[in-house]
Amino acid sequence: MAGEKSVHDERGSFEAENEKRGGQSMTYRHVVFDFDGTLADSLASLIAAFRHVAPQFRLNPSLDLATARHMPTRELFKQLGVSFWKLPRLVRALQAETAKDAGQLKLFAGVPEMLTVLADRGCRLGILSSNWEDAIRACLRANGIEDRFAFIVGYPRLFGKAKALRRILRREAIPRESLLYVGDELRDVEAARRAKVASAAVTWGFNAEALLVQGNPTFLVRTPAELVAAIEPTTEAD
Repeated sequence: MAGEKSVHDERGSFEAENEKRGGQSMTYRHVVFDFDGTLADSLASLIAAFRHVAPQFRLNPSLDLATARHMPTRELFKQLGVSFWKLPRLVRALQAETAKDAGQLKLFAGVPEMLTVLADRGCRLGILSSNWEDAIRACLRANGIEDRFAFIVGYPRLFGKAKALRRILRREAIPRESLLYVGDELRDVEAARRAKVASAAVTWGFNAEALLVQGNPTFLVRTPAELVAAIEPTTEAD
C-alpha cells in the first residue's frame, strides 16, 4: 500500500540521519509536542486570523514576516502594537478565528511518519499547546493521527507553559529526565528550561533558527528525521 511504502521510506531516511549524527542521541520515554508550527502548518491560518481581528484591536498588521520570525514573542507583540492588557483578549480572538478551519490544517511533511516511528520505538507521545484542545483534536482527527497521543493539553495562554509542563510531569508521573519537549518557538525552549526538562527546537516552524539557538535547546533539528535520530529507542517503562 502507498501509506506503508511512505512509512518505510521515511524510516530509511531516519536511519540514515541517525548514522550521520554519529550516535549523538539520548533516550526519552515521553515526547511532548507543541502543536502550531511544530506538527501543524498553521502559519497562513494564523496570519489570516490576525488580519481579520487587527481592526477590532487597532493593531498594525503590516510587520514583515521575515522580520517577525527573528523576534521573541513579547517583542513581536510590542511591534504589532499589542499592549499587555490587550493580549489575553487578542489571543482568545485569534484562537476562535483559527478554530474555524482547524479541520483543514495540514501537517508538516514527514510528521505522521515521525510519530509512527517514535511510537514504534517505545515513546509515549503527548501535546502541550497554547491552542484550544478541541481545535487541536479537529486537526489530528482530520489527518488520522489523533490516536497517536496519550494526552493533549490545551493551555490557551501565550506564557505559562513551564507551569503546564510541571503539571504534566506530576499528573502523568513522569521523571523530568525522561521527557523531551518539542517546539518551534523560543518561548517553548525557555519553558522547557524553566520546567527543567530537555527541549528540541524545530526550525521548520515560526521562529528563525538564529533566534532558537539563543535559547540553547538540548537539540536543534531541521527535519523530522533529525528529531527521530536524536531520540534513542526505548522499550523500558518508567
